[in-house]
Amino acid sequence: MSLQLRCVSVYSHEGERRDVEFKLGALNIVTGASKTGKSALLDIVDYCWGRDECTIPEGEIRKSVSWFALHIDNNGERILLARENPGPAGRASDKIFFARGVEEMPADASGFYKNVTSDGLKAQLSAVLGISENIHIPQEGSTRLPLEASSRHAILFCLQAQDEIANRRFLFHRQGEQFMPAAIRDGLPYFLGAVDERHVLTLKRYQDARARLRKMERELAESRALSDQSSSTVQSLLSEARRAGLLPSDAAAADTESAVGLLRQAAAPRPLNVTAIDDPGNDLDRLENTRRELRDQLQDVREEISEAQRIGREASEFESEVREQDARLASIGLLTASGASDVCPFCESHLEVPVPSVTEMRESLTGLEVQLALVRRDAPRLQERLAALETRRADTEDQLRNAQGQIAERIQENERLRIQQNDLAEQARVAGRIAYYLENVRTTAVGSSLQRAIETLLAEIAELEKALDDDELQQRLDTALNLVNLDLTKHARTLGLEHANNPLRLDRKALTVVADTVDGPITLAQMGSGENWVGYHVAAHLGLHTLFRQRNRPVPGFLMLDQPSQVHYPPERDNEGKLDDLNDEDQAAVKRLFEVMWRYCSAPGADMQIIVADHVELLEQWFRDSISERWRDGIALVPVAWLRG
Repeated sequence: MSLQLRCVSVYSHEGERRDVEFKLGALNIVTGASKTGKSALLDIVDYCWGRDECTIPEGEIRKSVSWFALHIDNNGERILLARENPGPAGRASDKIFFARGVEEMPADASGFYKNVTSDGLKAQLSAVLGISENIHIPQEGSTRLPLEASSRHAILFCLQAQDEIANRRFLFHRQGEQFMPAAIRDGLPYFLGAVDERHVLTLKRYQDARARLRKMERELAESRALSDQSSSTVQSLLSEARRAGLLPSDAAAADTESAVGLLRQAAAPRPLNVTAIDDPGNDLDRLENTRRELRDQLQDVREEISEAQRIGREASEFESEVREQDARLASIGLLTASGASDVCPFCESHLEVPVPSVTEMRESLTGLEVQLALVRRDAPRLQERLAALETRRADTEDQLRNAQGQIAERIQENERLRIQQNDLAEQARVAGRIAYYLENVRTTAVGSSLQRAIETLLAEIAELEKALDDDELQQRLDTALNLVNLDLTKHARTLGLEHANNPLRLDRKALTVVADTVDGPITLAQMGSGENWVGYHVAAHLGLHTLFRQRNRPVPGFLMLDQPSQVHYPPERDNEGKLDDLNDEDQAAVKRLFEVMWRYCSAPGADMQIIVADHVELLEQWFRDSISERWRDGIALVPVAWLRG
């Protein structure tokens, strides 16, 4: 038995649980009045399965329930899948609990927690269903991305909401949403069995071979370009190598081999011939400090020389003055001594201002002669000091010139090293580009092993293309759809639908049912009557699930239908589920619809579970036996006690 639902459960915020149980491999009917939560059953299944939006209607259910849960039966293995209620106005919750081997539903939700992500849930359910590795590659030029069918695509064939089952434009669940029609179209070949695992492996081999072919063709094209000396890349690299000094300026390539040889020569490692200085910056700083010290020393010497020269000038001036005074007083020896200082020594006349005595003048002259002798004695010493200072100044100036020369030389040396380093960096860059080019491009002459490898690969690709022949794939898909169409036609005729006597087919591209008439094809959207729209939805899905079961495809073995009788028995006309108020044709149509579903599930080997939520309550015993829940007289999905709480 394939994957089916044992029950749908809801948990209150106080920890209480409400179960809606279903029989496996049978028709299950949940009947009752409006606003009892029947439609929410399908939304709960969709939400717990991993839908990224909670579509459960706002109201008491969203307020009173803490967790939604499914108890799933997968060929005897029982699986628990629960998801937290996002609450009123909440979009979705990421708290999902998934567990295998759970025999009974937990009494409360205290043990639920997030143990799987949304993507993880998709992978888990895909594994449970047995969805193998698959991929659908859109036709070349299409903007659609490749699609890998998963559990999220499989559930689209198992649900028909109230606004979908009577829709004349959309045949499948969520078909009206953006991107979903393309996903249904691309996933249908896999789920119908037209694409198997062998096809996927062949497709991967084909894609790998195509990738290798593109690489080889690029290598061959580059090889031919080199052979013709028309490769702008090679010529550009050779030019850069010559400019950077990796090759002689007159190096030229005469043919392919010589061009490659020159590039390899340019990219070959070479020793670095760089004059090393331990620390050029510190060495230049040391020389600058030495020059600064020598300048200070030279300034000190110059100041000492200036001071000595000043002293010499002053001594010379003093000596000249003394000599002049000595000459003036040289005649003092002709005078006689006189005790009166107010008598002129020459004319002996009386002076108003007294003059020094001859003795005093002679004493002064003697003192001048002593000082003059001292000046004459110190003059040689001063000259000796000046000579020493001049020598010291000359030495310091020599040292300063030497330091300045060393500084200029070092600056020039550093500039040379900078230029040399720039040259080496440029050579390294060019050599790296050449090495990268040589690593990624092989030069091979036409007719070489690369050409033979390409020919071999082309032959392999041709064989793979035969195995992936679109015509063959289309034939397998047509065969699957023809089988579906046979059941579709059978059920449509049993339901007495319009155009059922014409050939009917499921149009994969338009995702609709088409009746081929004498006047041309008629799509479901062109057919009148809600009875036809509902009937063809049911007939098409029953036909699909028949093939799913026959081919053991990884699609859940249940089909949930919400309000299939709505076109005959709308909710506003509900009369305790009785059909007494309907005309005979509507009563007969409703009975045929439910009887088709009951007979479908009751057929030997059907292995199919159909869950229907509706207002109808037929009197037939098979219908009564199929009722799983009857929600009237205060009974609903959410117990009244929860609402009071």
